[in-house]
Order: sequence, then C-alpha cells, then structure tokens
Amino acid sequence: MVLCLLLQANHGKAQIKVSYDDPAAHNKRNTDTAGVALHADPRLDVLLRRHKDAMYGGIYSAHGYRVQIYNGNDRNKATSVKNDFMRRFPGIPTYLTYVSPHFRVKVGNFRSRAEAEDIYRQATTLYNPCMIVPDIVVINTIRNDN
Repeated sequence: MVLCLLLQANHGKAQIKVSYDDPAAHNKRNTDTAGVALHADPRLDVLLRRHKDAMYGGIYSAHGYRVQIYNGNDRNKATSVKNDFMRRFPGIPTYLTYVSPHFRVKVGNFRSRAEAEDIYRQATTLYNPCMIVPDIVVINTIRNDN
C-alpha cells in the first residue's frame, strides 16, 4: 500500500521538455529535480516552425504585379534580355512567356504596384521600354529560418 502511494505521488512529474533556445525552460529545468529533463536539439524547433508555417501559410498564386522588360517577336533577343537580367539581379524571379506572336520577359512577384516601383526604376535605366503590368504572381508565405 505504501508503494502505491509513492508511485501516485510522482505520477504527475514524469518529463519536462527543455529547449536550448528558451531560457525560461532552462531555469525551470534547474529548479525541478523530481522530473526527467529532456534535452531537445534546437533544430527540432526550426522543423516545428516550418511545419506550422506550412499549415497556416504556403505558396500560392494571387493577383499582383510584375515588371515587363521585353516585349517583341525575337526569341533570341528575349532570351538574351532574360539572361542579362538574371545575371544582374540574381534574387529576382524572371519569366519568359510566349503569347503569339510576342515573347515577353517579366520579372518579380509583387503584391502591390508600390513594391514593383523599385525594380521598375532600376530596370528602366537598363531596358527600354519597361512597364509595370498586372499579372498572376507567386506568393510565398513560408519563412526560411535556417
């Protein structure tokens, strides 16, 4: 009977999850000596955040804007303009489309016209004519926490 009472008394303090990134949890681990401390790898927290972002965010298409830097019927010129832009601005997505009889090179995925203005100003000095055009753009709400 005494053994049953001892087992029931310690039943509620089985494990404590400790994250190296959370100082409050670290202090709790040091003050609670009756439980078992579970030392978690900080990379597990990153994976958990990515999973939550995927559940509540994602990659989807929406109405937005792109900057059109080429419109013409010469495929070689369109490819040349696209490659030149990709070399000058490596972080900005570049798209080459064909709508008969024209090739178009558009850059960026901007939610608003104001976001597209910065790239438009830079591209106007290099490519002529340039314009901001409405388009279906790719929106990425998943954060990359490496």
